[in-house]
Amino acid sequence: MEQKKKRPVSAKEARTYAKSVLERDWSCAVKDIRFIGGGSFGFVYSATIDKSPYTVIMKGFRCEGLCEREASELRMLAHDSAVKVPKVFFTFAETKEIPIDFLCMEKVEGTNCFTDFGKLLCSRQEKERFSDEVTTAVRHWHTQTNEKFGLIGNAVYDSWLDYYRPFALEVLEQARRMNKAGTLEGYALKAMERGMKYFDVIFEEPVKCACLIHGDLNVMNIMSDKKLNVTAIIDPLESKWADPEYELFQMRNLTGNLFGLYESYKRKYSVTKNCDIKTAFYALYHEVYTYIITGSRIHWYLPQMVRRFNKDMRCAGI
Repeated sequence: MEQKKKRPVSAKEARTYAKSVLERDWSCAVKDIRFIGGGSFGFVYSATIDKSPYTVIMKGFRCEGLCEREASELRMLAHDSAVKVPKVFFTFAETKEIPIDFLCMEKVEGTNCFTDFGKLLCSRQEKERFSDEVTTAVRHWHTQTNEKFGLIGNAVYDSWLDYYRPFALEVLEQARRMNKAGTLEGYALKAMERGMKYFDVIFEEPVKCACLIHGDLNVMNIMSDKKLNVTAIIDPLESKWADPEYELFQMRNLTGNLFGLYESYKRKYSVTKNCDIKTAFYALYHEVYTYIITGSRIHWYLPQMVRRFNKDMRCAGI
């Protein structure tokens, strides 16, 4: 497990490449193309073209393998979904002339439910309806099961812990090296060590089914109109056949608690008795995993994960 290598492509260069890919591979004229966002691994553009559907999203990936993986995940989630998932139009693999992969997909309506802060002012009834709609859609994916556990396209594990325990141990080992190098704080490693010490207690209840999960279902990836009517769910990340509760920790992240997503799911559907500490463990280890592979982090976020984990462990009497 190591930091992913990123192609040295700037947002400005990627915009030019995205325009070229559309014109060459989709035989269209690009009337306008503008940057609308970006993250650790790439850039996203909205392009206006001269043929149907007239506006598309071009997502450029600076790391190998991520483009085809996300395209596959989007298709899997969209196959049987209770909510809109963007349609994949085509993918483009890097060449010598264009050294970045692209995913061309449908542009969906609405704005995400994190950066559009006005949505926090919606009424309690609107937020409750929103939470109900989101959790119903998520549960619909969770009812889809598989014989084996693991990443979409590589589900080969007989049990969830056959997949997850080695993953968590690898994250912990890397965290130890990072702490020794001075790049990960001691308080975070201490919480991770505590979690691993009680791993068998936290995960004592067996996961009975390998359920389809989105993998990054926080409010940043939930689109809605101004009245919190859900318009789409976007941007899966490492979708899996997994413990359905592995999905839930993202519902508590960012402003998720202000919309009541996590509690709404727990009220409506059966969860394990250790759900709170499991999701807190998942959140902590996922945050460090993300730091490992991206090489960057939001510094206020990890302390929040540690506080939640320690609180939930105390509440569980561990």
